[in-house]
Amino acid sequence: MAYVNKLTSTDILTKKFSANVKGYDAAEVDQFLDIVLEEFRAYESFLKNELPTLEKSGNQVDRLHKRIQELEIELAVMKEKFDGLVQNDTVSVNQNNLELHKRISRLEKALYQLGQDPNKIK
Repeated sequence: MAYVNKLTSTDILTKKFSANVKGYDAAEVDQFLDIVLEEFRAYESFLKNELPTLEKSGNQVDRLHKRIQELEIELAVMKEKFDGLVQNDTVSVNQNNLELHKRISRLEKALYQLGQDPNKIK
């Protein structure tokens, strides 16, 4: 939602007050309005130059929050998938690998005894 100014620095600069016998000193009012005008111009400059950047940053923050939510969901799914994998499963896999290596070694020895080189078999 973009902010819209109801008052501009030109409005402040061109504002005329009606004279009144019981009124304030016109020079003092003008001096104060000059200070207000200077501050307001700085504010307008900020809005013109910095507000678009801040809006872009806000949009990027929103996109990053959505991405974080997606990643948290993905992480929860992955945790659920790997929840069953425990230390015993790892030991079991390593033991199976060791048994397979031993069996391959015995088969290679048998092939060498028969006069075959296992490295040349396709």
